[in-house]
Amino acid sequence: MDVPEDVLRVWNKYNLPENVRKHCMKVAEIALRIAERIKRNGYDVDLDAVKKGALLHDLGRAITHEPFKHFILSGELLRKEGFDEKIVRIAERHFSAGVTEEDAKKLGLEVVKNFMPETIEEKIVCYADKVTRGDREIPFEEFLKRLDELERDHPETAWFTKKTRERIIRIKEELEKLAGIKL
Repeated sequence: MDVPEDVLRVWNKYNLPENVRKHCMKVAEIALRIAERIKRNGYDVDLDAVKKGALLHDLGRAITHEPFKHFILSGELLRKEGFDEKIVRIAERHFSAGVTEEDAKKLGLEVVKNFMPETIEEKIVCYADKVTRGDREIPFEEFLKRLDELERDHPETAWFTKKTRERIIRIKEELEKLAGIKL
């Protein structure tokens, strides 16, 4: 995949690990495939934002792999680097299947605000990330099984895992309707 110069610059500046870069490239590949299909069906999709947002969504992992922190950090770093707010929001809103302000309070996040994917570009990257494990595409059902494991292994956040399942199924259904295909 052709990685834009501004993406490479921040990847290198923050020494984003190679495995995270490969993950981001796979997420971008899947996200662009979905976005192009939706665009062919006559919907307005910013393919450049999808590509850059997918390639940069895990920039925060250059500093932490803490699940409840990396997406916030990705947004902060991208803002600091002067990226368009559209790209920043894709990175901030990819985690889980979104985090409401109420969820953020309950989870004790450092930043309490709405991290729910709202635009089509945000939803596409969020979904593509869920069907990517490392640098390989996985079936959606495998992601749902992972949620079952998380729910079992972390009963203290089972309420959030249940919300994630409901939200990602809704996102998948919306994208399928727009794309006119089963994902």
